[in-house]
Amino acid sequence: MEKMTLAQQLGTLQQHRAGNWAVTGARSRPNLHSILRYPAMMVPTMQGDIIDLLVGHVGNECRVVDTFVGSGTVLTESLIRGLDFTGCDINPLAVLVCEAKIAIDGGVNLEAAATSVLEAISSDASSSVDVNFPGLSKWFAIETSRELSRIRRSILDVEDQGARKVFWAVFAETIRLCSNSRTSTYKLHARKDDALVSWTKVQSIFRENLANTLEKAGHYRELIDGRDERPTACVHCADVRAVSFDSNEAKHTILVTSPPYGDNQTTIPYGQFSYLALCWIPAEDLPIEPGRLISNTHALDSASLGGSLKGATEKAEAMRGVSPSLDQLLDTPKGEPMVKELRKVASFMADFYNALSHIRHSLPGGAHWAFTTGNRRAAGRIIPFDQICREMACTLGGRPVTSLQRSLPTKRMPSKNNMGEMITTENTLVVEFT
Repeated sequence: MEKMTLAQQLGTLQQHRAGNWAVTGARSRPNLHSILRYPAMMVPTMQGDIIDLLVGHVGNECRVVDTFVGSGTVLTESLIRGLDFTGCDINPLAVLVCEAKIAIDGGVNLEAAATSVLEAISSDASSSVDVNFPGLSKWFAIETSRELSRIRRSILDVEDQGARKVFWAVFAETIRLCSNSRTSTYKLHARKDDALVSWTKVQSIFRENLANTLEKAGHYRELIDGRDERPTACVHCADVRAVSFDSNEAKHTILVTSPPYGDNQTTIPYGQFSYLALCWIPAEDLPIEPGRLISNTHALDSASLGGSLKGATEKAEAMRGVSPSLDQLLDTPKGEPMVKELRKVASFMADFYNALSHIRHSLPGGAHWAFTTGNRRAAGRIIPFDQICREMACTLGGRPVTSLQRSLPTKRMPSKNNMGEMITTENTLVVEFT
């Protein structure tokens, strides 16, 4: 029987596994995938299936790359399979969570350190608040800040940095649940008075999160118990357009990622989501000094792709010919200025293409790229991001293989941006480079 082409293999994969990719809730995020609820996380089973198929198809030494790594879905699936991994993200909180997962993979002793942390919290009688940042009193009651400071001091006493990183991830999830910001949105929106979390629950929430993480770490260790050897893993905290990747051409690159669908403020405000945790976690345990990225609640989002409108019209003109679909989208009647919503699209797409160009230049040689994207609306128009990605990849010398689809019945854009508008389908484009 003639061997199936890669496109046929991917089509068969979708036909047989689509039901598993649609599973949501706790069952969809086993082991390390659930230590922090990060925005717009990828589906582990789907990404794992794609990695398996591409590794099997290539049939030689591979390394997996995720250039928009987030909280590390692709990282975790790669490590489980014993595959070397390189990631990148501009968000220090995302990279911290990835480093925590790498520490767990490395066998850090969490149980003993966790016992010490809990004992230290119980014996801490201090009422001091150990952080100070703009908006502290808005987002945290004074009693809550005192409780969080006790937890923070206890984690700081842990000598092993890998264990501390795991506990900071637990701490970040506790902050998300205990702050005065709603958990129903990734933006910073104040809770109603009747929805505020009492300071008396802070320690119990941390303890529950910690117990969950220890349990999930145990499940993960069981998964990798039979692994032949430990793979290498590195995650860069940097703008993807400037990061220096290891361009080892001896290894075939399998790039599996889900880029932002537009500028963060229009789509998913990762920076706003991360702001409070980054203000509480000591800079020395973050992958980079956060500095300007937490100077205000919008700084990280403004530093991300498409975060600035400066020169957006000029960027659009410079992009002419890269993607016919983008050209058509941005066309305006002669003499009329481009509306702000489309200027934001132009700015993001130009930054995104620069990122793709840098990735291809930094990771030459044989490669397969799998990009999971969604098509949102702007200025009353559908933004065909899947098609734009396809055309950008072709401009860079890639050959589109096929696209996979996954239904998304509940993915909503943030409020104030197409309120009520739903992205109902995700598309995963697979591209081959030789």
